[in-house]
Amino acid sequence: MSNSEFPTPLKGDNHSIFVRPSSSKLVIFFAAINMKENQFNFWQLGREIDENVIFVNDPSNQWYLNGIPSLGASLDQTILCLKKWINHLDVKEVYTVGTSMGGHAAIHYGIELGANILSFPAEIILGEPYSRSIQNLEQDIVKKDFLLEKISNFDRTIHMIIGESTPKDLINAGYIRDFENVKVYSLLGTDHFVPSVISRSSKLYTLLMNFVSTGMVQKELFSNLGNFNLYDDELFADLAEAYQNFGSANFEKAIFYAKRILTRFPAFESALYIIGDSYLRKEEYQLATNYLASAAIVAPNNADYLFKYSHAIRMLGDKNTSLHILDILIQKFPNYAKAYYARGNMQVEEGNELKALESFKLAFLLNNKNEKFKGKYLDLNRKVNN
Repeated sequence: MSNSEFPTPLKGDNHSIFVRPSSSKLVIFFAAINMKENQFNFWQLGREIDENVIFVNDPSNQWYLNGIPSLGASLDQTILCLKKWINHLDVKEVYTVGTSMGGHAAIHYGIELGANILSFPAEIILGEPYSRSIQNLEQDIVKKDFLLEKISNFDRTIHMIIGESTPKDLINAGYIRDFENVKVYSLLGTDHFVPSVISRSSKLYTLLMNFVSTGMVQKELFSNLGNFNLYDDELFADLAEAYQNFGSANFEKAIFYAKRILTRFPAFESALYIIGDSYLRKEEYQLATNYLASAAIVAPNNADYLFKYSHAIRMLGDKNTSLHILDILIQKFPNYAKAYYARGNMQVEEGNELKALESFKLAFLLNNKNEKFKGKYLDLNRKVNN
């Protein structure tokens, strides 16, 4: 079959299609925010699935509300184009997968296509305070809760996997937790980048293959399942207040609402972290240390908790312990750029500029878009080599 017989070219700036003639299934992977043209999430693992596969992205960061440019000039045109592909390939079952912005699209487009849906952390209501969508959506797009009605009327199960380290993801999942057709799985010590965390444990491929095979999530894959199904309306209300007050730098109120959560759920990691980080920003370092240490104990594999704990210890004047924690952090998370930068600053204070230069270099190599990392490395490099 020639490419001219397909509904669209197999490859465009915003899509890439792999046709498997013997397959009756189609898997569509929706990319997350800030992906450039011809960049797609799940690219490596997705191509290993022996089914028809379409990778798509939306580099305009408009939550796919304007469609997918190389497949359609609008949302409706893009949905129609995807339906043409479904008919052309004689597909019997469609699967949509995405995370973050792509998770929202996996739900939205999946409902329109009658798909089996697997969404990692996703905004259910767009344009809320301190959300990713409000920072990127066009000015004429205000708070959007249209997805709630679509989900409630959908006749298939929507699976969502989130981390308990990111309050906003918990809040969004909370909007749909009581829907009979929604199953939410939360993972302890896991941040917004859930697929990456699962991938590091070598379980993402098994998860995706099982989902495409059965339409289900194999929760037995996870040893760090959280307590999402135990949380109640009061917790989500307090979490929203704590999160929004923290975002607006009203730290006293953030602490108040987060502490209310701890009276009922003493090991709730997001509340421990919000309190610890609030005290850190208020320069109450001993209190910050206490709560951040608790967060790190509850979720030892969360790099942010350890990093902030190290910083609080440093501000108390215990630089040796702070540096030791950074070394542990780097061993566990060798790609965590901020740890190298912080270590470099401490090495400068100790007068060890050569070691500091190496630390700044590693921070810059891991995140070369960070102007602070870049400036510190280049400045010290000039000083050392002149």
